[in-house]
Amino acid sequence: MTAAPTSEPQDDPYGVTLAWLLDQEDLGLRLVEPEETPDVRLRWAHAIEVLDPTPFLDGGELVLTTGLRMPRARDEQTAYVERLAAAGVVGLAFGVGVRFATIPVGLRQACRRAGLPLLEVPLPTPFVAIAQAVAAHRAEQQNAVMHRAVAFQRQMTRAALEGGVAGLSAALARELRAAVLVLDELEHPVAYAGESPGLRERVAAELVALAARPGRASVAVVSGSGTLAVQRLGGRERPSGWLAVEVPGSLPVGDRLLLNQAVSLLTLQRDRPRELVDARRRLGATVLELLLDDDAVAPSLVRHLGHFGFEAADRVRMVVAAPGHGRPSPLDVVAHALDAASVAHVETDAEEGVLAVVRDADVHASVEAVADGLARAGRHDVVVGVSGALAAGGVAAGRAAAVHAVASARASHQQVGWYGALTLEAILADDVVRARVATLAASPLAPLLEGGSARERVLVESLEVFLRHNGSWETASRALGVHRHTLRNRMARVEELTGARLDVAEDRVALLLGLLAREG
Repeated sequence: MTAAPTSEPQDDPYGVTLAWLLDQEDLGLRLVEPEETPDVRLRWAHAIEVLDPTPFLDGGELVLTTGLRMPRARDEQTAYVERLAAAGVVGLAFGVGVRFATIPVGLRQACRRAGLPLLEVPLPTPFVAIAQAVAAHRAEQQNAVMHRAVAFQRQMTRAALEGGVAGLSAALARELRAAVLVLDELEHPVAYAGESPGLRERVAAELVALAARPGRASVAVVSGSGTLAVQRLGGRERPSGWLAVEVPGSLPVGDRLLLNQAVSLLTLQRDRPRELVDARRRLGATVLELLLDDDAVAPSLVRHLGHFGFEAADRVRMVVAAPGHGRPSPLDVVAHALDAASVAHVETDAEEGVLAVVRDADVHASVEAVADGLARAGRHDVVVGVSGALAAGGVAAGRAAAVHAVASARASHQQVGWYGALTLEAILADDVVRARVATLAASPLAPLLEGGSARERVLVESLEVFLRHNGSWETASRALGVHRHTLRNRMARVEELTGARLDVAEDRVALLLGLLAREG
């Protein structure tokens, strides 16, 4: 949508259409100008006989007159009509049979030129009957809107209790036949319902425009394809998010009322008391710290995860968000991102970074939410590591795996590392692991590494290439640029010096780990 933001519609939302009024057969009204009934709404029907009624009008009225003081000169009739049109009158109803037997020609021509609808009122129809019909229909419309609002209030409340923000959004989308998007205060998507490709991008553009206009809490953008309304969700201490609704066509008053009700309920959903949120997080941190305290965890402790959305049979993952050296903990960012993603989670601060446990079934959504939250917070120093799937009672075992995954991600300059995709280099990026492997491999490698002669350096290079090519003589010799017989002679010398057998897989692994640990 490219149209500029508009203010609230100027037409009366409960206005009576001219078509409805003409359809009331008991009134006997006839449309004189124009030939086809225009799409016009009138706020009121006002009988007034003064020559200049504009001081007594607010706009949107159907003016009723019998022409008692109407001048017969056409130019004065034209001036009368022009005054009405300038005052925002939406129609003129002329009562015939009192002073004029028919509507004056000059009046008809003036209404045609001004585009002002002109109705003929027969003599038997009292003006008060027209005013009463308009008033009664307006009251019916208002009652219908209020009944719908009350019914929908109950429906939305039930949806919010049963389905949270997502359930409430779905109910609003169904009722308004709209696309609905809920964002948190950091503009992360919380819930989406309905279909409207590109809605998130359009909403983001409007939020940028709103940010440049302090004090504005909502915007409505109207285009040929529909209306996009964006409203802020207020909080007790700060905004708690945004609600965006996109509908085809306009957004009538009844729908705007439902939208305001949804804003109130969503605000209650999003703006939970801060002390309760903090208390829940502290409790979750305590449960997680107890689970990490011992490899053998009592089933009664595991059951406490049920208070945070986990099921007894759930397998879980450990996620570590490790900040850069000397940088502050990203605990608040991680916790908020997981809250916004509506996934089960507990987290705590530790030496390695933020430790969080999520359900295995939610792990991709959880990691995506955390990565997005870190990016929006500008925490590009934080690297995320993810363990393999674990039983809930075995989360302690996932801690080391997730930390190794962090090392893997840092070594490959990635933001997220997955334990199942670790390489030897990533495993050896851990200082403790590398030092231990180097110590264990020092004895067989010592004769190759201690001399430092050109001949020994050639042997070390050839050995590493041979091992990295999985012991293939052809591919390794091509990589080195030597004949395979030359490579065989070199590897025979390596076997003599190290005592290892290169046709034994375990020996090849030990030598490769030793070389990698030395280089690390």
